Amino acid sequence: MDKKIYKDRVKRLREVNTVVKSLDTAIREASFNLLKSYVTGREIENTGEGTGGEVPQDKQSFFSEFNHEKPSDNVLLVSAYHYSQYGTAPLDRSDIKQIADDVGIIVPDRSDMTLKQAKKKGRSLFNSVGGGKYKPTVHGEKYLKETYKVKKGKKKKEENKE
Repeated sequence: MDKKIYKDRVKRLREVNTVVKSLDTAIREASFNLLKSYVTGREIENTGEGTGGEVPQDKQSFFSEFNHEKPSDNVLLVSAYHYSQYGTAPLDRSDIKQIADDVGIIVPDRSDMTLKQAKKKGRSLFNSVGGGKYKPTVHGEKYLKETYKVKKGKKKKEENKE
């Protein structure tokens, strides 16, 4: 997390603290949960179970949450962001490169090979759908959800017409 994001969140947390301290102690915790998204800059998904999953609000805030040492791990991070936006819509090297360039992270030139070889617990995370495109397997979806705290996106992806 960079200093600007840190300072912004501390400022917001102090604002929320002032409000929450003025409330009845019986409702403080629930009140803070209502204001979490304001503090973090991320929307909180209500699952109906009292705990929420975080949903990326924008690219910068999502990518600022993670710091991967290996460029191949950044491919999985980009895939998680793509999944949070477009669900299981296929992605290719150009999609990965564009997102990585937008947020300033390094990915390997052959990111498609990273997707092809990505496995956790002996199970493939992505399947080839032809034309150099890959989409997450069921195990890949589970991995992305658990590791990057994303949910399946519902946006329609515009296909490149070349």
